[in-house]
Amino acid sequence: MRDITAMASTRLANINDQFGSKEVLFQEVIARRAPLINADRLAMLSAVRPSRSPAAEIRAVVEAFGRPLLVRGLESEGWRNYLRLLAQLTNSRSVVLLLIAQHFSPMATMFSDRIGKILPQLTPRQQMNAYQLMVSSAMAVFSDNRRIDVMSGGIESSADLASHYEDMVSFTTGGILNLAKRRG
Repeated sequence: MRDITAMASTRLANINDQFGSKEVLFQEVIARRAPLINADRLAMLSAVRPSRSPAAEIRAVVEAFGRPLLVRGLESEGWRNYLRLLAQLTNSRSVVLLLIAQHFSPMATMFSDRIGKILPQLTPRQQMNAYQLMVSSAMAVFSDNRRIDVMSGGIESSADLASHYEDMVSFTTGGILNLAKRRG
């Protein structure tokens, strides 16, 4: 909080007066951009047409989930920071996660249901895991945590969102399709 107030050139008391708690501040930060991502995702998910190829349809669903993050992430540093924050919060057990869930849970249900419709052999658990693993993969890409930079000795950059995004789409699509081959 002190870092935020220092960067904003304001006093901690002003932030406390405006938001009350750190959790409410996080919720407001998430609430400001979540509807934009959700609208983008809904538009793309609605555009996914049934296909004879479950692989193509699952890939389109993964794209509908992830492409809005890529487009927004390439838009500005503000969006990249927002996605980094989401990545941190998504992988935490913090009470803040519960506060932001209200913004993304309806969309999670829509994506999980669509995956189940395409691959009806999935159990409900597998459907939810398919969605959760898609979220985790996407958040790994948009966390921009520099892990790839370190692993590659600086040859690759975690900031290369477009390249990592394409790998994530292929990886996630393959993983979901392989789940459908397993017995629940």
